[in-house]
Amino acid sequence: MKKVFTFITAACRWTITLCVCSVVAMASLTACGGDEPAENEADDLAYLKQRISPEGDFVYGVYLGENTEVLNRPIQTEDDALIEFYKLLSDGSSHKGLKTEADGTISCRLTGADGQYQGTITFNKPQGTFTGYYAEVVFSDEVTAATGLTRIRYILADLWPPQGFVTDILEWLKK
Repeated sequence: MKKVFTFITAACRWTITLCVCSVVAMASLTACGGDEPAENEADDLAYLKQRISPEGDFVYGVYLGENTEVLNRPIQTEDDALIEFYKLLSDGSSHKGLKTEADGTISCRLTGADGQYQGTITFNKPQGTFTGYYAEVVFSDEVTAATGLTRIRYILADLWPPQGFVTDILEWLKK
């Protein structure tokens, strides 16, 4: 009887050990997730559209002249342009789709919550002759189709063209 009891005890120990090992193995496989691409927690394009659309008294930028495909935003310093660019992204400067080139150009691949490509936005500074703006964000065709804009230009407040109400707002911002 003692041998039977010892055999049953040993079998129970092995069964428990195998069960624990199986649970640990399944948990580690689930946690790793394999080579599947990570999904965003946010819809990048929806976030961008929300950031640049008028909301009550908040307006991201203005149109200068009759061009309604380019949104212009005054900035106080050159560093503000890059800060404003990162505000267009759901994860800011830690967004997974960011890529910086050697010339300082920064592009960001926008994706939906399901990981599907939604377009690209690119931050760059004009090279060569003075263009009237400090930096701009250029939208890919997909982003242009969704927003109606081709780009956002960041203009230093000191170079902002006088426009009545807009000038009053800039004066208020400087205070």
